[in-house]
Amino acid sequence: MGKAYYPMFADLEGRRCVVIGGGVVAQRKVTMLLRCGARVTVVSPDITNRLSAYAKQGRIQHISRRARPTDVRGAWLVYAATDDQRINEQVYRTATQLRIFTNVVDQKPLCSFIAPAIFTRGSLTIAVSTGGASPSLSKTIRDELAQRVGTEYVPLLRLLGALRPIAKRRLPEYRDRKRYFDQLVKGRVVDLIRAGKRREARAEALSLLARSSRNGH
Repeated sequence: MGKAYYPMFADLEGRRCVVIGGGVVAQRKVTMLLRCGARVTVVSPDITNRLSAYAKQGRIQHISRRARPTDVRGAWLVYAATDDQRINEQVYRTATQLRIFTNVVDQKPLCSFIAPAIFTRGSLTIAVSTGGASPSLSKTIRDELAQRVGTEYVPLLRLLGALRPIAKRRLPEYRDRKRYFDQLVKGRVVDLIRAGKRREARAEALSLLARSSRNGH
């Protein structure tokens, strides 16, 4: 059995993340970090046209030189995507000493975290990992799941998110709220959402909440 990785979704909003390298792989990492609201610094003498555009728009900071191990100081997360193995290893060692999550792309021994294959639809995110054994298989499984996940989950998640503060007021006990939402996602509300009847779905959800509140569960 391979190494066991702890799966989690990290809040990078406003947090400093450093990407060492300026090629296409680095560009993909930067784009994903920006989607998560991270403050991104790219260190590389040369960068892609898209990364250059990000820098001109003020979306990233670009340090136009070869990377130094000290560039990772103050970061929450680091990607190294260069073709210079010496720099990759130096970055990994420094980041590890500073307890910064680090990923040297396609070099599992130089990673304190690995990136899963990701599919997003609205606020729904599906992440698939094979523990680094086969990124290609991770992507294949992700694509299969993406075909099975319908578009109805986008409005369903909006409804569930809107209901959470209401449910917290009506059902102060966690176990009661859990029971309510379990019933919600397995019952008629989902069918109504799939049928495009969003108002009816919300009315049904609120009716179930009222009944749950009256019954004390």
